Amino acid sequence: MTSPVSELAAAIETTDRGLIVTGPADRPTPARDALGDLAAATGFPVLADPLSGHRFGAHTDRDGATVCGGYDSYLDASDAVPDPEFVLRFGASPTSKVLRKYLAGTGARQVLVDTAGGWREAEFTATDLVAAAPDRLASAVADAVDGGGATNYRGRFERLERRYWDAIDSAVEGATSVGDGGGRGQPDAPLFEGAVLNTVAAACPPETTLFVSNSMPVRDLDRFGEPRAEPMRTLGNRGVSGIDGITSTALGAGSAADGPLVLAIGDVAFYHDMNGLLALRRCGVDATIVLLNNDGGGIFHKLPVESFDPPFTEQFRTPHGLEFSPTGALYGFPVDQFEALAPFRSAFSDAVGSGETNLLSVRLDAERSHRRREAIHEAVCEAVLSGE
Repeated sequence: MTSPVSELAAAIETTDRGLIVTGPADRPTPARDALGDLAAATGFPVLADPLSGHRFGAHTDRDGATVCGGYDSYLDASDAVPDPEFVLRFGASPTSKVLRKYLAGTGARQVLVDTAGGWREAEFTATDLVAAAPDRLASAVADAVDGGGATNYRGRFERLERRYWDAIDSAVEGATSVGDGGGRGQPDAPLFEGAVLNTVAAACPPETTLFVSNSMPVRDLDRFGEPRAEPMRTLGNRGVSGIDGITSTALGAGSAADGPLVLAIGDVAFYHDMNGLLALRRCGVDATIVLLNNDGGGIFHKLPVESFDPPFTEQFRTPHGLEFSPTGALYGFPVDQFEALAPFRSAFSDAVGSGETNLLSVRLDAERSHRRREAIHEAVCEAVLSGE
């Protein structure tokens, strides 16, 4: 009887276009060294969810391992990459709807690897399930593969990644004011959520625990959080929990981890669990809290109901009109407010290394942010395809 390891190795050796997809997990799954060995042996690019533990880590600059983070945008571009033939998947279903729909539409063989044999697949299009310890399986397959290395396919993803992040850097810095009339941007131009998450992902010191809220923050981390070699632990409450207990969970994670704690959270989620801030004193934890305050549920601008107002504003976006500065006086930490990228970036770097709790409240316009997000998506898709 053929073992799963030998069967997977044989399939990989005959595959010209293969992918490794790492979805959300509470720790890197498989372990970073095991994933690095697997990526190098197979030649498959790794599409790493921001909550997988693999978007930010030392294997991102390992020879033969290509870790990708821009797929949420460029996979939406027509013919950006040929469909894969074989996909090896670890962790839960990816955060990115673009990636999930792309995989569902390829017809590729998709192998899920899960310790408990759980079928964690939102699109119901995976073909195989392997119940195995991801670390051991990844290492064993890497050792068994003889002649893997789909370098042409990997090279295409490497080129897309370079073009994508160059385009994102330009958009975030305001070198071109995409969607704002085509004029020249300014370093202190009004912020949008993606620029905040891009800055946070790049500026967190090594070994930071970054806890990111549901709704738009985790999606913006997915689209704008560039892979980096410095290790960072990224966590989030995915699933049906919605915005319940985000602050409490983040502070609990920070109390059990070494290194700085950063919480990136939307205003509705922050309001929903403000009592959780009591853990700052009770658990002896400090945090840099990045509050994305767009006065309501910005994610609903992604839905068709946005065009119908009423009921959109009062029943979906639900603006609250709250001022969050008094929470600093109540729980004992300073609060600073920002409306531009340059001062926020400077304050964030100072705060995350201070060993104290700071609340950095970023004032945003939800509709303008969403329109800018759409314009950047269109612009970067055009940019990455222009070289193909």
